[in-house]
Amino acid sequence: MKYDKIFVLGFPKSGTTTIDKALKMSGLRTAHWVVDNGYCGKLIYDAYNATGDPLAYLSDYDCITQGDVCLPHEKLNYWPNLDFKIIKAIQDKHSNCLFILNRRPAKDILSSLKRWNNYDKRIKKSEIPGLPAGVGSDENIVRWIENHYSVCNEYFSDKTNYLELDIYSDDCRRVLSEKLDIEIKWWGVANKNENQG
Repeated sequence: MKYDKIFVLGFPKSGTTTIDKALKMSGLRTAHWVVDNGYCGKLIYDAYNATGDPLAYLSDYDCITQGDVCLPHEKLNYWPNLDFKIIKAIQDKHSNCLFILNRRPAKDILSSLKRWNNYDKRIKKSEIPGLPAGVGSDENIVRWIENHYSVCNEYFSDKTNYLELDIYSDDCRRVLSEKLDIEIKWWGVANKNENQG
């Protein structure tokens, strides 16, 4: 692979599980949401606070495909994919890390969040970069998602270790293969939200 690490910057319900499966089936070691020693988001912040390297406690993995965890009832609320203090620290400690912004229209993400275990309500209860606790109307969430896309594109505008990946594109497999310089052996839809109500 062309890069030492991969870190996914996008939101839950925007293709993170699909990216995880595609990379895993292509021979890479992936950390998605939770691993044997805990939730990825907590491990990232614990490592950053203890060592300055957010990925120190995930060193066995090539890719972090979903770092966020939002479980207010368990007092867990970590969003490293939205926290540019963490993103900058990853870039400083891992100069050959590829950052992937997996994009999906904000209204589609909102629709999925509302149908996935009350995720929109969990977001409203939580203090999240760009979205204070108590703020969580449909408009707020759409704006929050779109703002993150804009900030990522601005932050990485002059960097080559960045890939904006439209998960609805028919070209995802080819684009990812070319960027990583490996064969992506599978691409499809993983973790599809079957609840259409």
